[in-house]
Amino acid sequence: MISSAELAYLVDAKQKITNFDDLNNIDVFISAFNDSERVRYVFNEVVAKEKFWWILPEYNYSGVDLGVIPASDKRVEGLPENEAELILQGVDSSGITDPSNLDICIDITGFMRPHIFMLLKFFETQKAKSLTILYSEPERYSRGADTSFSLKDIQDVRQVSGYEGSHIPDTSKDVLLLGVGYDHQLMGQAIRFKEGARLLQLLSLPSLAADMYQESLIRVDRVDTDELNPPGRTEQFCSANDPFLVAASASKLYHRELRNGGITNFYLCPLATKPQALGFGLFYLRELVDTASSVIFPFPRRYSKETSKGVGRIWRYPIVF
Repeated sequence: MISSAELAYLVDAKQKITNFDDLNNIDVFISAFNDSERVRYVFNEVVAKEKFWWILPEYNYSGVDLGVIPASDKRVEGLPENEAELILQGVDSSGITDPSNLDICIDITGFMRPHIFMLLKFFETQKAKSLTILYSEPERYSRGADTSFSLKDIQDVRQVSGYEGSHIPDTSKDVLLLGVGYDHQLMGQAIRFKEGARLLQLLSLPSLAADMYQESLIRVDRVDTDELNPPGRTEQFCSANDPFLVAASASKLYHRELRNGGITNFYLCPLATKPQALGFGLFYLRELVDTASSVIFPFPRRYSKETSKGVGRIWRYPIVF
């Protein structure tokens, strides 16, 4: 069993931002550039000593596309596709040499989920003075239940760098914890990748908005029935915008599986909101390091540059190391 001290990170610590003046003393602010209004709004509102746009290869921006970025905005370009290399190069290009002396703030809204995992691990390992994560909700997704986040074929389903477990040959009691989201194709790929594993589904509720929950269920229905309903499937509902509660829910499911027959290998795959990915990362780093557990992800070649309309609630997540 884990101690009460180790469970401290599971406390609901999210804060709704109503005044950006509440974000004090930020040394470095990082955001991933895309066409979404909510991403650009937060970048413009945050006050920091230095602010950086990271230009991600998954969005496939051309030089002409990037012409909309004001000349005064600092940007980091030429980043590699591998998530570990991307974070290391991005941090270096942002001039971050000693995070232990810096208050770091990151808007994860435009980042890919594997990037979120690596950012969390990097700044925890490097013992940043403080790490604050921001996330802005949309008012709605651009095409409702038909919104496409990932584009083209999946290039690979693999472990996320830095979250690879020491797995064992016995697969008789493997478990896959799947965070259910809009990308039904990615869900199908993840389930096929770990075919035979007991499937645990974490659905987002309360969702960002009532219609988004319904849209997510519509996308779940598009996953092949045989894939989505293997023997022993379990569903659980959890917050879509609270990574700390996501971590608590994942921990509860994991320890329940350990008690009820045990686990040979454990896999997490976050395919819902970015805060859910953050919650999976917190849970992994606190409880699963050096176990037969890993984070897996179906990596698309490209992502949509804009999937949402408007700016909804903006959340602040203080990360305690």
